[in-house]
Order: sequence, then structure tokens, then C-alpha cells
Amino acid sequence: MVKLTLIFSDIEAGGGTNTDDFVEGRLLYETIRNNFAYVKKYQTDLVLNGDILDLMKCDYKGEYPRHITEKVSLWKLERVYQTHPGFFKVLKEFLKVRKDARIVYVLGNHDYDLIYPKVQEAFVQFIVGKDEKLGKRILFPGFEFSDGLVHVEHGSQFDKFFSIDPDAFVYYSKHHFVGEPFLLLPWGYNALFDFYIHLKEKYPIIERLLPRDELLTALPSRLRLRLMWGTVWYMLKSFFYLQFKEWDDVLFRFHPREFYKYFLSFFKKEYTLVILWRAKNLLRKSKFKVLSVGHNHISGVHTEGNKTILNTGPWRDEYHYVSNRKAFVPKDKSYGWILHEEKKIKEVRLVTVPTEQKEITKEALRKILGY
Repeated sequence: MVKLTLIFSDIEAGGGTNTDDFVEGRLLYETIRNNFAYVKKYQTDLVLNGDILDLMKCDYKGEYPRHITEKVSLWKLERVYQTHPGFFKVLKEFLKVRKDARIVYVLGNHDYDLIYPKVQEAFVQFIVGKDEKLGKRILFPGFEFSDGLVHVEHGSQFDKFFSIDPDAFVYYSKHHFVGEPFLLLPWGYNALFDFYIHLKEKYPIIERLLPRDELLTALPSRLRLRLMWGTVWYMLKSFFYLQFKEWDDVLFRFHPREFYKYFLSFFKKEYTLVILWRAKNLLRKSKFKVLSVGHNHISGVHTEGNKTILNTGPWRDEYHYVSNRKAFVPKDKSYGWILHEEKKIKEVRLVTVPTEQKEITKEALRKILGY
């Protein structure tokens, strides 16, 4: 039997505030609907490969609590649903095209919250309502999904800054002041919630501009210094002061090797997420013929002998600097399209969808930032 696997990653649908980077919803919904003709022809899995919802940057009642409990996650999920109802609607439409169509949600680092069973149940309910038959065709395999020769991971588990232990990720201790289970987030989330998120709220555009070194040269000097020295100060404060002040809180503890890892990356200006060599290593050692990843926001198809890495790229709003145009040019959207049988890969595509956003010159950026 021939199957179709559609793979989308890094949509980052948030709560509708300045931290929400999903701005081309209509384009996404149309793209999914444009595949319905294929869905009618082939048994299809729509794989949502991580960072689909941006629960990481979604506030909870105007704040960003460090301890992400199930209650906090449920509230944020409903906020995203209220902001982007069209996304949940098109997922239901997809399920109704064919009786064996499935949605497979692979976890990423922006939607860790869906590790909670009740959050998964709420997500399903927002899509299908009371239709239990449809709901059974929405799967949550965790951080990876395999179907024959096709393997899908978001990519955060290949990333030294975001990899976690799925079996120990929901943390609970009767001696902890929180009083209920919460997510054992990587240390970098402390910096996000205490420092970066406030810059994001005030200047939402800067996190969407790549590469980072080109962004830094484009920023007004006062803002550039605030970002760079603020980062250094926060790391020093976290390692030498905060973790001892808050030693009873497991999320504050900052191991020396973690400090070295973050500090070295910052001073070497390694702003790009490096995951492909780990993905290639996994592919070489496995039975799989196709490995699909997201996470690093770089689309592409990479061949490893007779095997393929399909890097699907982001759907969030993002720009890349083009020197001969002296502007940050909006990146086109893309997704994966794989036609396969149990023991044969028939076709692998990276499908590109032209963005409708406009480029941003350095002069325009200064105006946007209010300088």
C-alpha cells in the first residue's frame, strides 16, 4: 500500500501577543487544503513535527511562570486556540477527508507542554469536539515517530541546549514548594523568562531576523549593547548568585559544564543550531531511508548515500539578510512530502510556498524599533 506523509514543523502558533511569530495563518491553511486531493488518493499522515504551538513564549495571565504545571499548560493551550481557531479547524477538515487519515504530533522544545496527557486531551477536543472517532486518529508518539523507512524527529533532542530526558521530564518532589508536577526545563528557559522575553515583547521583530551577526550590526548601538552585555550579565548572575540564592529550586541549578557550554557558544558567536551531524549519524546507523527534522529553521534536502535527510524549515515569520539588496528578505515557507510503501521510498519532496511578507531594510528596521 502506498502512503503519503506530510510534515510541517516550527509553525509556532502563539497567544496573539508580540511574542506570537505565526502571522501567515491563511497561507498555511490553504497549503494544507491544497493537499486534500492527495489525501483522497493515499492513506495520509499529517505529521506536526514540533514547535507547532509556541507554548514556550505564550504568557500565562500576563506572566511567564518558570514552573510549567499542567494547569499552566492548559490555560496557555486555550489561549492559542482562541487566537488561531483556523488552525484547529483545518486539522479537523483534514481528518474528515478520509477515514484513515491521521494527525501525528511530535513534540518539540516550544511545545513541551503536550507531554501532559490532559493537555493532549484538550488539544484533541479543540480539533474534533465530541467526535471520539475522529479523536482516535490524533496520535502523540512523544519526541519521535517512525513509519516503515520514514523517521521523524523535531530535532531538539539532537540539540545540546534543548535535549531532555523524556522519562524524567515531568518533575515532582513532595519537598518542593510548587506542590504539583512541573516540567524540568533546560536552564536556557530561565534566561528566556527573565531576560529575553521582555525584549521580545518590546521588539518582536528582532528575533525573526537572521543571521544573528548581521542582525547585531543592524541594531542601533544602544540596543545592541543592551542585548549583548545583558546576556553576559545574566549568565554571570545566574551561575555565581541566583543558583545559590534559589538552591532549593531545581530549575535554577546551573552546572559548570552548562555555564561553559552557553558562555563558549556566545563568545564564539555560534548562533545557529547545530543538529545535522547528529541527525546524519542516526540515519547512518539506522534502518531508515528518510529522516525528517525541523528545529534549526533551515530548509533543505541532504543526501547520505542512498538515504535522505529532509529538513523541513519553519512556518513562523522569519527573514534572512541579503547583502546585495541590503535588506532582510522574508523566508518562503516549506514542508515535507513523502510518498512511500512499507519497504520502499517512492518520492521525497521539499515543497516551497512563497511568503506574502515584505522585505525590511536596515533603515526601516530602525523605524520599527523606534530609533
